[in-house]
Amino acid sequence: MTRRWTLRLAACLVTGAAVLTGCSEKQEAAQTLPSSSSAAPTEDALPPLGPADLPMPAEARTQDAAGAEAFVRYYIELINRTSTVMDAQPLRDLSDGCRDCDRIADNTDADADAGYHYEGGDLVIKAAGSVTVTGEEARIAFTVDQAPLMVVDAGGARNADLSSSALTDLTGGALTTWNSTRSTWLMTTLTLG
Repeated sequence: MTRRWTLRLAACLVTGAAVLTGCSEKQEAAQTLPSSSSAAPTEDALPPLGPADLPMPAEARTQDAAGAEAFVRYYIELINRTSTVMDAQPLRDLSDGCRDCDRIADNTDADADAGYHYEGGDLVIKAAGSVTVTGEEARIAFTVDQAPLMVVDAGGARNADLSSSALTDLTGGALTTWNSTRSTWLMTTLTLG
């Protein structure tokens, strides 16, 4: 079981207001509209993040509680993706000093180099608590279930020492940090217990 969590996780989400004022004098309407180059950037203008087969959704790229939660859920999906793709680079790309994230990525790479692949083991967030956002950090607690994981060698044999049965009601949490340069949250801490 310890190896499983090392593999998958040792293995956690001001709107501005405008004040409109009127003028007492009657004014002519502008004859032209502002150019599109002066418009504020939209989510469509953000450069894509994540792998091509699992791009980060726009809702995970907002600096608010909903965005942080969407990011954590997306990051769990990236961990699940390693079961079929054995590509851990996206986990590294979207973490910032997250030890358990790096450990999951390192173990995935080592297992891929050894000729192993994974079957099953998906993590599912069953329930999530309220997200607490403080400045550029967001924290969230959650409970997770993990499907049975089978680690299979290049010859198709199951490695019982690395595999695990289903696990339920694991408690976990995540600490994320907003990266304004990339317009995304980054995983700083991810835990399950």
